[in-house]
Amino acid sequence: MINNLVVNRDDKISGFLHFPTLEHNIPAFMINGKEEGPSVLIMAGVHGCEYTSIDAALKLAKELTPNDIVGKLIILPIVNIASFYKRSIYVHPKDEKNLNRVFPGKENGTESERLAFWLHKEIFSQVDFVLDLHGGDMIEALVPFTIYQMSENLQLMNEAQKIASLFGIPYVVKSESQVKGSTYSAVTSLGKIGVIAEAGQQGILDESSSKLLQDGTKNVLKYIGLLNGEFVEEPVKNLETFEWYRATIQGLWYPTVEIGAEVKKGEILGYIKNVFGETEIEIYAQVDGLVLFLVTSLAINVDDPLLAIGD
Repeated sequence: MINNLVVNRDDKISGFLHFPTLEHNIPAFMINGKEEGPSVLIMAGVHGCEYTSIDAALKLAKELTPNDIVGKLIILPIVNIASFYKRSIYVHPKDEKNLNRVFPGKENGTESERLAFWLHKEIFSQVDFVLDLHGGDMIEALVPFTIYQMSENLQLMNEAQKIASLFGIPYVVKSESQVKGSTYSAVTSLGKIGVIAEAGQQGILDESSSKLLQDGTKNVLKYIGLLNGEFVEEPVKNLETFEWYRATIQGLWYPTVEIGAEVKKGEILGYIKNVFGETEIEIYAQVDGLVLFLVTSLAINVDDPLLAIGD
């Protein structure tokens, strides 16, 4: 049971979750197997324009049945539904806050903070694992990668790293404190395992990237023991560095690198120019590594992300 939705053993339901103080209801699927086992949350649409991840979560929700699983599975395919229908990049259209930066939220806070609060209080607390599916927003290009949270609990961190490595995605990133208030950091603080898987880019509904997320999620569920079948392990590159670059001024962004490029410390990454086409700032690599994601929008605002490098 989660708030107003109740699912019996060996059953599957779909419906809207109604939480106090939330303006919008959250579409949800809940599946209970015949036997007790692990409890898992699959979520997508934290950012409403990351369509490939939303499609992947929805297709998993339609495909999986009680006969397939051991334990309990919750799937929320469009968490930030206001952002989805407003086609709002990064942020909730009402408070202009990034949902993936405000966890654990506030019960009486802004729209994003209230949504984070109820997700954290009523759902994260009830499950053993959180698999948060993402992709490049409308103005982001990226290579597929997964993220797990650094933790003083080495056993928890190592298990999160293991799960992040089983999505069939070649790059696995360890995050320290670069992304505060995220789903996976909030889940880790509860002593549970949360990871993010990123595939797809620029707000495009890409079937191959959706399938990558679907297949990867099912492989993780097999490892966890929720889904029947043998999991597969493939080689990955573990990245210890997750270096973000942000704009310090408003202007026009001209990157000089592409996603997947290997760069060296001191290499030029791009320029921010003014509206007269004059260069105001040059962006240089502070570390060696791989360009994981890159903002492709010409228009850039203060504190907008520009790109990230992993090594």
